[in-house]
Amino acid sequence: MPYQPPNADILKTLETAPNMYLVLSPGLYILTASDLYLEATQSRREVIAGKHIFEAFPDNPELPDADGVQNINASLQEVLRTKKPHYMRIQRYDVPDMEHPGKFIQRYWDPMHHPVLTPDGDIHYIIQLATNVTERVLAEEAFAKQIIAHQKLEVSEKYFRHLADIVPAKISNALPSGEVTFFNQRWLDYAGMNFEDLRDFGYHQMMHPDEIPVFQEKLAEAAAKGVALESEMRFKDINGKYRWHLNIASPILNDDGEIIMWVGSTTDIQRIKEEDQRKSDFIGMVSHELKTPLTFLTAIVQVANKKLEKSEDSFLAGAMEKAGVQVKRMSNMINGFLNVSRLEFSKLIIDKHEFNLENLIEETIKETELTIASHIFKFEPCNPVMVRADYDKIGSVITNLISNAVKYSPKGKMIDIKCEIIGNCAQVSVRDEGMGLKPQDIEKVFERYYRVETHHTQHISSFGIGLYLSAEIIHRHNGKIWVESESGVGSTFYFSLPLN
Repeated sequence: MPYQPPNADILKTLETAPNMYLVLSPGLYILTASDLYLEATQSRREVIAGKHIFEAFPDNPELPDADGVQNINASLQEVLRTKKPHYMRIQRYDVPDMEHPGKFIQRYWDPMHHPVLTPDGDIHYIIQLATNVTERVLAEEAFAKQIIAHQKLEVSEKYFRHLADIVPAKISNALPSGEVTFFNQRWLDYAGMNFEDLRDFGYHQMMHPDEIPVFQEKLAEAAAKGVALESEMRFKDINGKYRWHLNIASPILNDDGEIIMWVGSTTDIQRIKEEDQRKSDFIGMVSHELKTPLTFLTAIVQVANKKLEKSEDSFLAGAMEKAGVQVKRMSNMINGFLNVSRLEFSKLIIDKHEFNLENLIEETIKETELTIASHIFKFEPCNPVMVRADYDKIGSVITNLISNAVKYSPKGKMIDIKCEIIGNCAQVSVRDEGMGLKPQDIEKVFERYYRVETHHTQHISSFGIGLYLSAEIIHRHNGKIWVESESGVGSTFYFSLPLN
């Protein structure tokens, strides 16, 4: 089948996207680029359009660390080979300095490549997303160089305090007991407190309450192992507004391997989070626009299939059944793309409210029944039970478990959904009568990008991200998720949420 270019409206939407997008054909020729991409690379759309990506953006061997083209090419080849997204490490790729011909401006990028597939499973086009992280990388390098210099010179405490005050991060020191002995000036300015107030009660008051239990648990684990803890957390500023930070707690060990001090480095990443949010919102918008006509098409195909059940035209009935299969594949692909974008762009912010879990399950089942008529759904309610959780995120977990039960079990089988109170937890289970899991799959089924590979699953479209994303959501609610399964018999997936 000859290659068909992407829809012109989609390309136009990407051109005006508030992110750095480059759209490539399967042959790696540039179809279009977003305005922000053109601005960052100091290029023009009419100049690069139609060119091979490495003709438009050649490597410069005279530049230090000039390995961008090779790494990007390797990533693209991986996408062409696997037809799956590929995420790269941060790359250095400098851009020409227009004010000083012959010179370049140092740039660092955080790129990834995502294929958009046709209903037949072929690559329609490839989207390259790239975030300019130059400021962050240079700041981290400068900070690392300062710390290394400090360690080599074994400078005095006064010099260390002066150094900590001039780096772009918020620096703190604490004893193994947890008593804080130092906050640099950036911490004091951010909190609007003096050292004594911040040390005595202010630090924990600044932390977002939803993140304190997980932080304390992970810090205890890191202390037991004598390793650093890296986490993304929110801290309240002088105006009472929470801002996202990358918080690194590094232990200093003596010759016996005992912790004698903790050094904390806390860097504001609010702007990066906001940029990631805009990316995620844009991808969500595009995916939603694709799902709206697809939902309508699904309904038409289902009605047509119903009317053709007794038709004597076997070709038409068979063709309509195949159309239904392709529509379902496309829907699964769009849902998978949304899951990947939510995960990669850190959209797993938990917003807890109190709601009736039983009502959420009933609503999810009703929504599922509108688009799935191939299975029978049975719900055993637990009577009204109030939980404090993120309504939408828990709804997506239930939807994912039900969708998987449908996907991996034969038509006409029962999907049994149950809600019950076990001890001090609300427990939800989804049981199917499908292919089941082998013991080696049970251990890995919640891992990122893991897919069960059998002759039953070779025609099922999946990114292998749904169960991993569900597990992340449940863990961030301090809950548990697990599976019981027998190959050839079926599977039961469970999750539980604490009731207080």
